[in-house]
Amino acid sequence: MSGKELIELLKYCSPHIIYVVNGQNRVIKLHTPFKLLVLQDIGSLRKNQNVSCTELKITNQGRIVFCIDGKNYHTHHFDILTK
Repeated sequence: MSGKELIELLKYCSPHIIYVVNGQNRVIKLHTPFKLLVLQDIGSLRKNQNVSCTELKITNQGRIVFCIDGKNYHTHHFDILTK
């Protein structure tokens, strides 16, 4: 992704809001901090541990990452807990 494309994408992103589809197939808006379930061991995080995402970030490729305890993790390592 070029720098220009990344700048354009960031116009529509927030580091504190994410939209997700819940179990009732409704789109809901979550504000940080929100809870996550760890799906596999990654770094100091362990499978089935509940953690809190304090900020959302975007990689140079335009992918979302979760900021947890000051470290960034790709989203595929987690389930977002909506309740």
